[in-house]
Amino acid sequence: MKRGGSFFWGVILGTMAGLIMGILLAPRKEEKIKNILGKKTEELRDNLQEISKKIGQKVHRIKSDFEARWKKNKIEKEKMDQVEDELGT
Repeated sequence: MKRGGSFFWGVILGTMAGLIMGILLAPRKEEKIKNILGKKTEELRDNLQEISKKIGQKVHRIKSDFEARWKKNKIEKEKMDQVEDELGT
């Protein structure tokens, strides 16, 4: 009976030791995972900001080109209207 009792106490003590070690080591793993996730989130945010900046530049360029063409066409239309008025057509 003594051997059975020793085995039982060994299982209980081993379980408790494993539980304590798990509790002590788990926060470190969670902290490491949080650090990794934090870094990846920061990288993603930086990448999205860079992409947003590039898109903004392209939109500005397209808008400027459109405005320049609009003004050019408007001036050409005004010139055509002037010529038509001079010709009386």
